[in-house]
Amino acid sequence: MTLTVIGHRGVALHYPENTRSSILAAIDLGLKWIEVDIQPTRDGVLVVCHDHTLDRCSNGSGRLDECTLDQLKKLDFGGWFDSQFVGEKLMTLEELLTLIEPHDLSVNLEVKVDRHDVANVVALLKTTLESATAPLGTFPSDRIHFSSFNHHVMRLLHRELPSFKRSVLSERFSPRLLPLLAEVEATGCNLNIELTSKKTVDTLHQHGYQVWCYTVNNPNKLRHLKNLNGVFSDAPERFL
Repeated sequence: MTLTVIGHRGVALHYPENTRSSILAAIDLGLKWIEVDIQPTRDGVLVVCHDHTLDRCSNGSGRLDECTLDQLKKLDFGGWFDSQFVGEKLMTLEELLTLIEPHDLSVNLEVKVDRHDVANVVALLKTTLESATAPLGTFPSDRIHFSSFNHHVMRLLHRELPSFKRSVLSERFSPRLLPLLAEVEATGCNLNIELTSKKTVDTLHQHGYQVWCYTVNNPNKLRHLKNLNGVFSDAPERFL
């Protein structure tokens, strides 16, 4: 079985996560897949950022969704990681797709919500992707894959964007996930490697689902999981 290696937030061990430099590093490595997180600004633009607050990965503070895109673009999203990355700007989803389109790189978009209006977030994603992919845009829709921990998000993605592939995210597998996986016609289930066994992977395979695990930075973690389909890694070069 060929292992799919997904650059987690780009190449996040060596570059500030979810930034242009981190994505370019993944391209330079020759990766076929990256994973990034998306969420909305106050003025309704989807941007690439994991945390709902700005404090950890920028020189800003407070909630991201309380800021407009213009306000966020004035912040530095690289200096927290290392001084050589000072000046890194937050990317919009549209900017990310433009960046990776010329390259043979697919993207797993994790839809991040907490207090957000889920229907509004999915509507923003639908609008953005309808502009970016055929027939209006040029980005290949088969290079986009959705995931989310939120079950309502998954159901809406299935309903509103049915042509895109999607996987259910969960800390651990439970048989109670099987009805959801079937309902949203998921291609796979993405799980925490620390809470995943070979038996779990076998069970999901028997039901026709791929299993990708996060976040795997040590190849030795795969010794007991040789049947995995994919790994999300901050250090993807270790698996190439």
